[in-house]
Amino acid sequence: MSGVQLVRASSVSWVVLGLLGGCWQDEPASSESNAPAAAPAGVMIEAKSCTSAATALPSGWSETLVAAGMTKCVMPFGIIIAADAAVPDSYINQAARIVAEVVDPDRDGVANDPAVLNYMANGAHVWLPMPADEDDWSRGTEQALEEALGSYGIMIPEWWMGDFTEDGPDEHALAVMVEEIIHAFTQFGYGLAYPTVFGVNDWTSVIAQETQAAQCAWWQHPENSCPGSPSEGGDCSSPSCDVSEFYQQVVVMRAGMTPGWLGIGFPDDAASLEKKLSDELKAAIDNPDHNQLRQPLSFKYPN
Repeated sequence: MSGVQLVRASSVSWVVLGLLGGCWQDEPASSESNAPAAAPAGVMIEAKSCTSAATALPSGWSETLVAAGMTKCVMPFGIIIAADAAVPDSYINQAARIVAEVVDPDRDGVANDPAVLNYMANGAHVWLPMPADEDDWSRGTEQALEEALGSYGIMIPEWWMGDFTEDGPDEHALAVMVEEIIHAFTQFGYGLAYPTVFGVNDWTSVIAQETQAAQCAWWQHPENSCPGSPSEGGDCSSPSCDVSEFYQQVVVMRAGMTPGWLGIGFPDDAASLEKKLSDELKAAIDNPDHNQLRQPLSFKYPN
């Protein structure tokens, strides 16, 4: 891992993205991964103008987004993704397919966990912005949108994904998308629907206690300090940051993919990880009622 970037603090949470250098265990993405595919009726996975009636954004959203330069929108299962005009449709559509596959892994057009979707749809608590101008975003656009929309934006920005290409998202860009989407689902979906298991607002949930048990033994976020291993700068000590980062790496690796970056001391293969995890956490992830990521993403929803 070459370092981390830290998203600003807000009253809701911290979200951290590691600069990703890893890769997926299945084959790298190709242009075929981004080929248009017909979604089940009612599932939106293709970007449209944010002012289009087809997006069905909540009242006031389209005007606010467009004024901030976010002109392209897509709402897979009602989860709002809005992108800067400079973001190619292939990137927006791929993010939408990932969201749709997490919501509907059996690809029948029905959300597997309506309770989780209820917390995430229509910007109730979270949305996914895809900005392309880092200076503009960091100079106040991000904060202004959160205040105007009343929803927390977990961003998937160009400056994390890398330069846009005609072939669509590469392996690195896919890793960025997956990490941020998993963060959104954990913090504002599963964490709210099942707080005793997946909550990240304190240290009482199953995944929070697992994070604490691993802390400084086989997990260290590089922005936190451990005995003999000082922080590399920053602060990810709050549960909403530390737990979210730890759990994302756990669930992605257990699903058969390689996280884009690994915390200090974190196992580098699924077999080693499995030996370190508690039976309680493994049971929580494997419980079908919790609808956690348990197999590699296809990136081709709904094919």
